[in-house]
Amino acid sequence: MILTQRTWSWALVGIGYLLVFLLVRSFFLQGLIKRARPLNSKWYHEIKKAYTKKCIAGWILFLVSFLILIFFWQTANLKQPSLYEVGMVFLIILAVLFAIMSHLIAFGTSVIFVLKQLENNQMTL
Repeated sequence: MILTQRTWSWALVGIGYLLVFLLVRSFFLQGLIKRARPLNSKWYHEIKKAYTKKCIAGWILFLVSFLILIFFWQTANLKQPSLYEVGMVFLIILAVLFAIMSHLIAFGTSVIFVLKQLENNQMTL
């Protein structure tokens, strides 16, 4: 029923896609966050604040991959996959990987930003 009635089922696919993305993102970020959490709470909160500002590119890439997925869901012939369907799936996976890499880069640059602030004694502890 979900495959045949695509006018409304894209919402279910989108919700599933969001949940999978958040699960994969947390899989990669959880180890970094777990290691940053025991730091001084002020440092950890500064890292989180900087990450929140820097992760917008990752969310934009997620949105792009989400829109591509919805377009693919509306137009694809899933009963007889062709080169178009394979290419679209590859494009969606590539966009998701770039989004996750962007989140990891944002977290890493946030840590470096806070370390530089600490090194320059710009943060009061």
